[in-house]
Amino acid sequence: MTNTTPIEPDRLPSSPRSKPGLLLAALLACVALGAVIWWYSPSNRPRRYNRMTLLELNQTLDRDSRDTLAARMLALRLARDGDAGLAEPALRNALALLPNDPELQTGLGELLMAKGNFTEAFQVLKSVAERFPNYTLGRMALGQLYIKKGSYLHASTEMEAVVAQNKSADDAWYQLAVCYIEMQQSAKAQTAIDNALRLQPNDPHYLALKGSVDVAVGNTGAGIEATKRASELAPQDERIASTLVNLLLAQHRNDADLDLAEKTIGRLEQVDANYPLLPYQRGELERLRGHWAPAAHYLEMAVQATPQQDEVYFALSQSYRRLNRIADADRLMKIYTRRQQTHRKMDDIHGELSTHPDNAQLYAQLADLQMQMSNRPAAIESLKAGLAIDPNNAQLKNWLSILAPPAKAPTAPPTDTPSPTGTPPSTGSAPLQ
Repeated sequence: MTNTTPIEPDRLPSSPRSKPGLLLAALLACVALGAVIWWYSPSNRPRRYNRMTLLELNQTLDRDSRDTLAARMLALRLARDGDAGLAEPALRNALALLPNDPELQTGLGELLMAKGNFTEAFQVLKSVAERFPNYTLGRMALGQLYIKKGSYLHASTEMEAVVAQNKSADDAWYQLAVCYIEMQQSAKAQTAIDNALRLQPNDPHYLALKGSVDVAVGNTGAGIEATKRASELAPQDERIASTLVNLLLAQHRNDADLDLAEKTIGRLEQVDANYPLLPYQRGELERLRGHWAPAAHYLEMAVQATPQQDEVYFALSQSYRRLNRIADADRLMKIYTRRQQTHRKMDDIHGELSTHPDNAQLYAQLADLQMQMSNRPAAIESLKAGLAIDPNNAQLKNWLSILAPPAKAPTAPPTDTPSPTGTPPSTGSAPLQ
């Protein structure tokens, strides 16, 4: 029997792969450690914070309230995707750390505008436009605020500045077309909406506006086709479908247009059977086809559903006259004529507001005219806009307290007796006979 001396462990021959394996493991460990160091390095903070949830960003700020990047990201994310109630304090906190950040200021201005705080929104956005004239998002937001206030001249100035810097800003071209239409500058509106459509040729809202612009410049056929295309692209959009119906009814060229209007009304009824304009549209369609009794039936419903629509009174007056209800026809025509005159006065005030947007008394005059039209919600908004300019205006405060009590009363149909200028008008009216 042969005696064999056992080999001690430390004398075992090394495997030919053991050293490269150790080197590879060490290399992987270094790479992993480097990745961890890079992930938590200051240079990677934007990428790291971008992947955080709102809760994680908030916890980061709790650990370091002076973390400007976390404060900025949290504020902008809340403004875009979160709760407006949480977004405002987050934006204000971020602005305290970064007072010269135009994106934060614009975000705060847009939030204030959405909440109806037009005075502070204007101050914030006006400051952005003055301090950062090349920051187009800020000027866009200021232009949209001017549009909300009915100051289309100032709005067009801001939108013109945006498209001068960025000719690919399709939304700015669209908003600019809206301003030009409101200022009755149809040729400019056509150029602006054509530029928007060149950038976004299948946007249904752009196409719908193009339809209105084409009709305004006398190109009815192109206007109908553009609006028809918009409705095909957005079949569930009630406003576009309703725009197409109204255009076909007002500008119908033949029976085919009326047939298309009827088909579109049917589709609109499927989308929303309670859409407010449906009674008028059904009634006007029957009137245009010479069906006077059903026309009067639907139009009487329309007076209750959309009392602010002037065309209802004209169409119902015409239907009553065909049914030999002469007294009712004359009464409805008087209402229609008075409303047209009041609308012209309101247009004059809107024109003055375009050049004098900070005149609170103009809003008082506008509210008075709106109440003569029994449009309580619009009058309340005008009074609020005036008070945002002049918070201590006793007349505006008094009118608002009368028109907007805690329990909001329903709007009644208008009468043919306007209220005295300078006093809060009553909303009571006699029903149509």
